[in-house]
Formats: sequence, structure tokens, C-alpha cells
Amino acid sequence: MINFHLIKVRKFPTGREVQEVVESANDGGGPVSTALAVAGKFGANVVMLDRIGDDMTGRTILEDFKIYNVHTDGVEVVGGTISGCATILVETESGKRAIFFERSTAPEYGESDLVRDLITDSKILHINGRHRQALLPAIKSAKKAHTLVSFDGGANRYESSLDEIMAHIDICIVARDFGEKYTGETDLMKACYSIHEKGALIAGVTDGANGSYFVWPDATEYRCAAYSQDTIVDTTGCGDSFHGAFLYGLTQWGTIDEQGILDLQHTPNEVLEACAKLASAVGALNTRQLGGRSGLPTLDAAKQLANI
Repeated sequence: MINFHLIKVRKFPTGREVQEVVESANDGGGPVSTALAVAGKFGANVVMLDRIGDDMTGRTILEDFKIYNVHTDGVEVVGGTISGCATILVETESGKRAIFFERSTAPEYGESDLVRDLITDSKILHINGRHRQALLPAIKSAKKAHTLVSFDGGANRYESSLDEIMAHIDICIVARDFGEKYTGETDLMKACYSIHEKGALIAGVTDGANGSYFVWPDATEYRCAAYSQDTIVDTTGCGDSFHGAFLYGLTQWGTIDEQGILDLQHTPNEVLEACAKLASAVGALNTRQLGGRSGLPTLDAAKQLANI
């Protein structure tokens, strides 16, 4: 959970120089929080769990959540601390990013700090590896309540210490860099099978403009094409919004059993493919504007592009 200041430049600096900014914007960010922003914008009932500082950045983060219908019952404001923020340079021609961030000084969750009822009352718990001390207890609570656990493994974020957590993930969708390091496979479909064999019911690897790869609960493989855009302004938040759209699709179209539990084992592959297509469409459309959330499409626009 972080606040972004995005600056669009003609080219990345290579040394001491002066450039005029092409465009700038302030926007909310963070892998889990942006995923929730997508699902909330589309109409899902979502709640954020985190801690932020009692500064202006923290207040901005909370106000931004209101725009996307994200409940903040699980967000604790900690006095005397600062919230996370980042400055992102976006290169005009390529849409590539250079990120400079300042970490929040608010303490991470420990096991005793968990808001367990918010976890156990949910269909899906979505995590990305933060709050490491609390993750296993949170996953244990989720499993006991039959809440599915989803994991976002971003590029340059793989650490072997995550392997203990990864063994308990139900929906594991990771970036190419993460998938290759985690599995040792450079063939992305093989990487998906490896993730599936490690325990994930849904295993996925995303590869930007090259599309995404999946293995479903019945071990069937699926390749989802990317939806190319004529102009790419900024790729910030594309992977995060991909996750949000995929999880939204699961909660809306997935099979719900007699106990009201989201049942991936009996959700038809056609539904899972529709989730992947929606996610791909949202990720693509989110490149049209500066920022990770400001360019999020409407649900209708994403469904139209995905032809679902």
C-alpha cells in the first residue's frame, strides 16, 4: 500500500542533466491494494488489511480507496510513523519504468495483530509476501475457514524464504522473473506445471505483451494471449490489476458449493479461461494512462475487449 508520484520523461537520465517533465500524476499503488481497487471498482466486496502512517500520504491513500469502493476496516493508522511512497519515472516511447521508493515506517503485522474475522469471512485472501511474520498464521486461519489463498509474485521479488508460504497457496500467479527463479524453468508452461505440482490449484505465469500461461486444477494447460494496444503510456500497475480482475472473475463466476465456499475444483475451465481473458484485458487497457489505477477501465470495456 503506497502512494505514487509518477513523472513521464522523454528518456531516462544517464547522468547529470535537466529535462522538462512531459506529464505527471499522483496515484495509489501497491500489488495487493491495486488488485483490490480493480475488484472494488467492478463491484466486489473487498477490504484492505495493512498499517499506514498518520501523515498526509496516509490520508491520501485512505481517500483514494474510497474512489474504488475498497473498505479500510482492516487498515490501522499508526501514530508517529510515515506511509510508503514512491517516485516513478516513465519513459515516453517505451512505457518502461524506473522506481524510487521510501518504505513505510509503520510496523508490520505480527501474529497477534491479525484481524482474523476479516480473513475468515472472505472467499479469497490475496497476499504478496509482505507482513512475513503474520503470513503463515493468516494462511492457517484462511485454510481453517475454507478461504482460498491467492499470491502475487512480482518481478525481482523472489526470495527462497517465501517457499514455506508458497506451499500453502491455492491461486499462484507470478511474473516471469519470479516464476523462473522459483521453479528453475525458463519454459513458462513448464514453470506453471511446476507451481501446480508444488500445490497450487491454479498456477499462472504472466509475461507482459507475450501473454500469460496457466495450469488449471485438473492439470489442463491454457495460454492466454495479450491484448495489444496501439499506444502504451505507462505499464505501472498492469500486473497488479491483472490479479484484481482475475480474482474478481473467480468470485463472480466461480462455482459456489452448498456451504457457500468458492470451489475451484468444480469451477469449469471455461470460467477460468474467462477470468484469464478479463485479467489480460484489464492489464492491457490499464496502459493507456499515466498511473496504476487512474487508467483502470470499466468492467464493460474490459469484457468487450476480452469478448466475454
